[in-house]
Amino acid sequence: MKRINTKLLIRVAVTTTLLLGSALLVLAQSPTPNEYPKFEFFVGYSALGETGSRAISFGPNASVSGDYEGQGFETSIIRNFSKRFGIKGDFSAHFNNESGSGPITACTPACTTVNQNFQLKTRVYNLLAGPEFKARNSTRFTPFAHALGGFAHTSATFTTPGPTNILFLRRNDTSFAMALGGGLDIRASKRVSFRALMDYNPVFVNDSTVGTRDFFRFSFGVLFH
Repeated sequence: MKRINTKLLIRVAVTTTLLLGSALLVLAQSPTPNEYPKFEFFVGYSALGETGSRAISFGPNASVSGDYEGQGFETSIIRNFSKRFGIKGDFSAHFNNESGSGPITACTPACTTVNQNFQLKTRVYNLLAGPEFKARNSTRFTPFAHALGGFAHTSATFTTPGPTNILFLRRNDTSFAMALGGGLDIRASKRVSFRALMDYNPVFVNDSTVGTRDFFRFSFGVLFH
């Protein structure tokens, strides 16, 4: 079931090109290094990746070979208390709908394996908060780093309509999560910057079979300040 999402790679490449192109267009404007906004708001496209090839557990005797990789959005609000320090509240949502065909094994109690169509739907929602540190300077480029903690809600639904094995499996979990990383802001004007960021997003799921899911978030968007 594991596959390379070529559409996702193309979207990331196109977004990166647009981001760099926009940065070149705005370099002629004069910077304002001594100012910093009290509040900043970010919204943008986001992609979620997962390291390793781990199964999704639906219970002690049911699992599916798959992961939570998906696409969605990220949004955040930052309250700056100084030129270099602020507190961030962050929310992200990632979705994946995967359909295919493969061997399905069901034991009731005898085990039967047949090739059938299936559908796997996953959702990952992060609600996090924590400090953000910025290296503001006299240029248009502002690196930043953050260390966030909070909760993540993960859900997965697996269905196969038969004709031999008819299965409907679902799991939901809310658990502690973190986001450790940072990125770069490129100022386009006094009120708008382009932001690119990446972070390590571990989610400590309540799953005795798998345990921590090691996610990575990649986001591109606009920062209003």
